[in-house]
Amino acid sequence: MVARSHFVLFLVSVFILSVAGLGQHDKDLATVHVINAMPRDSGPMQIRCSSKYTDHGMRELHVGDDYQCGVREQALYYCEAISGRQIASWHAFQPRRDKNHKAVFWLVKEDGFYLSWDNSSWVRKSGWYTE
Repeated sequence: MVARSHFVLFLVSVFILSVAGLGQHDKDLATVHVINAMPRDSGPMQIRCSSKYTDHGMRELHVGDDYQCGVREQALYYCEAISGRQIASWHAFQPRRDKNHKAVFWLVKEDGFYLSWDNSSWVRKSGWYTE
């Protein structure tokens, strides 16, 4: 009888922990922002951000737009961009680098991609490639 009550207690504990864990998957760990800061006469760029588990799909990003995607798991997220004949791919969210930040900002300019966690201090991390 004691073994049965311990088993029931174990099942109830597993259920409670499972339910508590489900709510965490609904919340974003961070938000990746990609801001199009290309020259005004540039056409829209195509952008896609994804991870091993999540694909946010291809989107059109006009000059001045802020594309946002939620990071839902501790995984590497990368973005790809196409602007005219230029292409790029970069690590938009790296768990080790970005784990303590609720927002990761990327500013896309003519000369490359700039990272910030406060949307004001920028560091150039990569550039464009021509196809």
